[in-house]
Amino acid sequence: MPTSTQRSRRTPTRGPPASRPSSGCSSASPPPGSRCPVSEWRRTALGDVMALDLETVDVRDSGQYPVVGVLNRGRGLLYRQPIAGTETQYKTLNLIRPGQVVYSRLKAFEGAITVAPADLGDAFASQEFPTFSCGPALLPGYFRLLTTTPDLWDDLQNLSTGMGGRRERVKPADFLTLRIPLPPLAEQRRIVDVMAAVDAQIEALEAEVAAIATTLQRARDTCVRAIEAPTLSDLLDRIESGRSQVTDGDAWVPGAASILKVSAVQHGKFQPHEAKFVADAAGLPEIARVNVGDLLITRSNTPDRVGFAAVVDAVEPDTFMPDLVWRLVPKDSSLVRYLGHALASSEMRARVTGAASGTSMSMRKINKRSLGELRLPLMDEAQRGDYTALCDALSLTLAQLDSQVRSARSLRSAVLSGLLSQQVEIPESYDVLLDDALEVSA
Repeated sequence: MPTSTQRSRRTPTRGPPASRPSSGCSSASPPPGSRCPVSEWRRTALGDVMALDLETVDVRDSGQYPVVGVLNRGRGLLYRQPIAGTETQYKTLNLIRPGQVVYSRLKAFEGAITVAPADLGDAFASQEFPTFSCGPALLPGYFRLLTTTPDLWDDLQNLSTGMGGRRERVKPADFLTLRIPLPPLAEQRRIVDVMAAVDAQIEALEAEVAAIATTLQRARDTCVRAIEAPTLSDLLDRIESGRSQVTDGDAWVPGAASILKVSAVQHGKFQPHEAKFVADAAGLPEIARVNVGDLLITRSNTPDRVGFAAVVDAVEPDTFMPDLVWRLVPKDSSLVRYLGHALASSEMRARVTGAASGTSMSMRKINKRSLGELRLPLMDEAQRGDYTALCDALSLTLAQLDSQVRSARSLRSAVLSGLLSQQVEIPESYDVLLDDALEVSA
């Protein structure tokens, strides 16, 4: 932060409250072989364990201010590009300090609340983002876990009245009336430690996913080495269209007919459960039915999603294509998987988006003629086999890792819910905790 920036500290209206331990367990670790009794847990108003703590900074024309927002559902801070003092009409900004609780007064009903990370550098926000400091009875790391729970989101939503843009903001005074489950400090530390281990495993899995996704993209991009480049229409027998169908907007349920959302066709990946329930599928023609082995492509979507292509590896019965999705039917069925990977290459993505019409700020679309005129690199038969086998193997590995990440996130939710509801107690050996949590979530 520039040295020319002046800070003005507003003294909290209430200092962080002193802790009120009910036993030695509240301020120190319990003796070996013993645990803090569950009876020491209590539901406590936030105003008893944290206080409004605002530090305002005068905005100067010569200053640069890294601005942050707050993501919904307790997902942390949203980091934006720094703004110059001349680019904002705010006279002051709130300084966000490490370990502080911060929420969006306007978006609190969406669970836009978090705890600033310990390694946070200079960060500022408007007065719409009040900040609070935890007192000695509440660990910031423990409260950060609470910000990721639906219970806290529901409490914030109940404090926000009104609808849409007229929804009232959550006032700091009202926020401090919320009540949270509060164990002794020693138990808070144990919960934080356990969840940190779970989060570290999820982060490791996510890093593997990112690495495999990068490797897969590089493998797909090798198709540009092919010398032959026929037009896509030379390779296709036909392009089949989906159908428009009015739905109730309800999520798909097992055993029911459904129509895909456009988001079901992602970049080289098909998501069968991205679908909407259809009360009456009688009006949907058989040609719009989705089958395993279909090559689908989005013909219209937001600017960065038009032309997404994917092969259907699995699909529920009675699933149909929407009118914004096409099925590409090659003359040679052995080309389906090759085309699915080649269309997801960086080169073909650039060609498809370049041929789409529409502005960068609106829905873009591509017509059948423009799509058919695109030239697609075509390897010889032996190369195609090796290329497809490699990309298929990487895609399978990526799908398996994605499944592990989803399972790990579900397990995390079950573990945290069990700990906060006291259905799961942290054993002296953490090794058996996950097995206990799985039994609770079953």
